Amino acid sequence: MAEKAYYILVESSTTGMALYQALRAAGCVARISPVPRGLQACCGVSLLVKPEHIDDVRAALDQPGMPPYEDVVELENQINPRRDVFC
Repeated sequence: MAEKAYYILVESSTTGMALYQALRAAGCVARISPVPRGLQACCGVSLLVKPEHIDDVRAALDQPGMPPYEDVVELENQINPRRDVFC
């Protein structure tokens, strides 16, 4: 069974970077990632959150002043750890 992951969808890459920085400042763990195939998003940028960190991230997203986001989607992790590995 593949590992689950959460993708936070944003309206623009600028909003995605602002949200990433705000989450990091709040002590949350997130990673910038392309939007997985099959999901609709305007800019192609999302934030990837592992299941063990999603509760902290959801709490931070509800804080006042946090940059906006469109949706949080749970999927199988789309990151291939062997991608671009040549050795």
